[in-house]
Amino acid sequence: MRISLVLGAALALGAGCGTADPTVRDAGATDQPIIGAACAQAPTFTEDLASCNATATDYQPRDNNSANDTWATCISDDGSYHKIEASVSSIARVQAYDAIGLKLWADGAEPTFQDFFDMRVLFEEEQGLGSRVARRYDVHYDPPATGKCDEDGVADANPDYCVGPATLQPLIVAAFADGSAGRDRLVNAAKIRAAIQWFMYVSSVKEGTTCTDSPKDCDSCWAYYSGGTDRDTPIGLAADIRALSPETHDRAFDGVLAVRCWRDLDQSIPAGDAAMRDRAVAQLDAAVVRGMAILIRQRFAALACSTVDYQRAEHEALRILVPLFDRETRARDAATADLLLAEVAKDASAIDVSGVLAAIDATYPCP
Repeated sequence: MRISLVLGAALALGAGCGTADPTVRDAGATDQPIIGAACAQAPTFTEDLASCNATATDYQPRDNNSANDTWATCISDDGSYHKIEASVSSIARVQAYDAIGLKLWADGAEPTFQDFFDMRVLFEEEQGLGSRVARRYDVHYDPPATGKCDEDGVADANPDYCVGPATLQPLIVAAFADGSAGRDRLVNAAKIRAAIQWFMYVSSVKEGTTCTDSPKDCDSCWAYYSGGTDRDTPIGLAADIRALSPETHDRAFDGVLAVRCWRDLDQSIPAGDAAMRDRAVAQLDAAVVRGMAILIRQRFAALACSTVDYQRAEHEALRILVPLFDRETRARDAATADLLLAEVAKDASAIDVSGVLAAIDATYPCP
């Protein structure tokens, strides 16, 4: 993925804020007025998946205990996730995302500077959500030739792979600092939400992959996608996706179960069947990617019916997500990738929303 000028500009807005102490409140904070209106009714999304079929290699636990696929009988065939370890610490981090959301963006929230201050403290808790965002890397990219993301200069030199420390963490911390001062509250809430959604997508795929050497990471794969819940009561990213596309969520949950099935059938440490692992992770990745495409689509649709600060919030979230999404979109259709980058770089009122929605639908038709 090339680093877009759009994303670079978004990060530049928060330069200098990354060292803000979350326990110290800005004494001069005051809430700027919020101007404009949200969409009177959230944009609808109706999908037709009649032409979407599972591939021959997909794990299908919803169909008669996996009888319709080619996978051997495994622990996931009952349609439930079975933990490898009793305690899954990643669940609390997804719960923190939901708690932050209740204050900053859920149900038309208009967060105050105090809400940002309180939620920044939650984000920065020891071993909490912020600690994992700060070290997250993206397995879709090759790792650095030398060094790790937490070593001096490595993240800056490898921003795609070291997406957490290079992009997501500074962006989120800057947005919390700005919101805690009462500035651009809707915009900053939208930035935080978009960045954490991307973190949870990247994390679910990363943990499913590193489960090769560390079996408990399969639990984290399940947790970062669903919040450590069953299929029908997800939280976190899974709840966001399910609210718009239940079938895409179901396919993603099938992918999580595929990861667990692989690790049940291949219990050696490290795991020995890389081909089975890759099939499972690819199934999960394809479905969650489609979910992210729908979340991006919904933000574009909201540009047409929101105004002023509400429209700016959607636009700024897109200026974060679209460049991050460029790798996957470009692999599918370079023309769509170019279109999305060009449109999101425009003023919000100038974006061809109908053209963008059609392009996303054509590029991401199936989970």
